[in-house]
Amino acid sequence: MGRKVIVSLVSDQSIPNILFIKEKGLADYYYFITTEIMEKRGIVSNILKSLDINEEQTKRIEVIEDSVKDIDDNLVNNLLFEDDDEILINITGGTKIMSLAVYNFFARSGSGDIFYIPIGKNEIKQIFPLRKNRVSIINKRVNLLEYLTAYGVKVREESFRSKNNLLKDQKQTTDLFNSFLTDKRNTLFQVAEEIRETGLRGKKITANEPKKAEYFNKAKAFQEAGVSWENPGEISKYESKYITGEWFEEYIYPRIKDWLNKNDDEIGLGLQLEKGNAPNEYDIMFTHNNALYVIECKTDVADDTEGKINYLFTNTLYKAATLKKEFGLWVNYYLFALNDFSNLSDIQKDRAKQLDIKLVGLEILNDENKFKEYIQK
Repeated sequence: MGRKVIVSLVSDQSIPNILFIKEKGLADYYYFITTEIMEKRGIVSNILKSLDINEEQTKRIEVIEDSVKDIDDNLVNNLLFEDDDEILINITGGTKIMSLAVYNFFARSGSGDIFYIPIGKNEIKQIFPLRKNRVSIINKRVNLLEYLTAYGVKVREESFRSKNNLLKDQKQTTDLFNSFLTDKRNTLFQVAEEIRETGLRGKKITANEPKKAEYFNKAKAFQEAGVSWENPGEISKYESKYITGEWFEEYIYPRIKDWLNKNDDEIGLGLQLEKGNAPNEYDIMFTHNNALYVIECKTDVADDTEGKINYLFTNTLYKAATLKKEFGLWVNYYLFALNDFSNLSDIQKDRAKQLDIKLVGLEILNDENKFKEYIQK
């Protein structure tokens, strides 16, 4: 009985490789047609790690990306098939010249089935030999760890193990959210900002320490808004993070998980990730229909004195634009904030649109039904 052999072209976009292998089922052997640049970036290694494929089952064929002759020669010299092998070729990756050269090589010999995955679509198109039903739906799904691993992202294990833990129950967080919609908003913002500015965020705040007692007393505004401390007379280091912004992530996260029916493998809260030497923390990340969704949660992105949305463009939009480069073409970026984005100027809206960042503010969040409908779309 022959082997199942998968041939894949490699590019910066790893997800089509992952999806093709998951959908067609694990093979006996894999050929990866790659380039010097892709090897330096470790793309094939990331794919193998994501799918837990043994290196011994693979062979890398390094080609010159813009030379048809070099590609053809390398395929002739490195590919080894038996007559009864099932050969599946995925030409989604690589450069256009690589795709054309590989297509021509296999079409000329008639020794395999050639496929293509359109970016952003959960379907596989068979382009050789032509079949009547040449488009098939991709039923397999990548989970969050598979997606991140495919792009060479290092996940801090501790943050990933606890990625779905909530500090407070949903009632406390919902009560706090509703308080931010009332005249308590300014007081709550002010207390949170003072705790940040004094460096107490992430630290324990107690009632019996002179330098901290003032802020412990001010934080009673959060108790009045429905938050209770785990230990009376003490705000833990986790609770000080919670009241200075992480509560908003805890408000959004369970709704996304519930409304999109996400399991724990598909979604994460407060993930600490590294790509290259750049560590970053992401508020909410999840995979949905084989795309990655990233939600940045900000309790306020406005200038308190003028009410202008200013931090949005200096920090969050820059981070989002960088993220697009790091996580591939299948990433979707959202900014959630306790501001009304319908008040943005046309210039600000255009700037976010150019960077393909979706803005979700109080114009959506303050209506639970509207919010749910927006997410489920």
